[in-house]
Amino acid sequence: MGETSIGEGLHGYSRDQLARAMRQLGRPGDERHAGVHQGRKAIRRVRAVLRLGAAVFADVPAAARLDRELRGLCRGLSALRDADALRDGLLQLARDAVIGPIECERLCAAVAVRRAARLATALARDPDFGRRRERLQAALVALDALPWIRLDETAVARGRRQSLKRVEQARRRAAGSDDPEDWHRLRRRLRRLRQQESALAAVMPAVAWETPGVGDLAERMGVAQDHALLLAQCRRHGLFAARDRATLRRLVEPLYAAAQQHAVEALAALGQLQREAGRST
Repeated sequence: MGETSIGEGLHGYSRDQLARAMRQLGRPGDERHAGVHQGRKAIRRVRAVLRLGAAVFADVPAAARLDRELRGLCRGLSALRDADALRDGLLQLARDAVIGPIECERLCAAVAVRRAARLATALARDPDFGRRRERLQAALVALDALPWIRLDETAVARGRRQSLKRVEQARRRAAGSDDPEDWHRLRRRLRRLRQQESALAAVMPAVAWETPGVGDLAERMGVAQDHALLLAQCRRHGLFAARDRATLRRLVEPLYAAAQQHAVEALAALGQLQREAGRST
């Protein structure tokens, strides 16, 4: 048997991710929360591969339809994940000894009520996420019909260069901006690039695909995003009591400022690496 081509490898990787998403959405009981999180991640990985193959798939209408369907599935689960992410943020504060374990448990109880209610509403509309898993099965069929044989190393390299270019554009925009949307855009593009490079590493492990500096910046921006999510809830009525909102705001605001500063430093370092890479080519 001949060696597997990069297109065939990425096809197999994408199939595995869609199958993983179906399994994750089928997890029972309290495991459903983790299943939603892992399922969304798997779906995003497939979308990242589709974008990586844009040089081939751009003129294939079925690829655009598949990407829209996967995007819709992700967005339909986002409210469930947001509630779960709040709980993760509180648990991280407890691990860092910013809040005590009893206080964390009490605050998490309020979040648990919200995420349970959101999950119950979603399951009432789609029992056991059956319709979503059927849509993923149909997406798998659509995935198999794409012209993966045409996806060669030249096309993949072009897709990766395009992702690097989009990251650099977003980096420059965020570097001098206080607009959260500019930072969110950069985080999304960093995440997609990392997902693409992870897929390529899984298919062609002998090649060094990782872009220096991207992982550090993504990690620092992730920390800042976790704090921002908590702060957003501290500015709203309904989830936390007024006293708890004030306490969390006092504790989290300096952590958010520090995380943002670390992200700015990592952003500058990434820009320097990009400039050096440009001079060496």
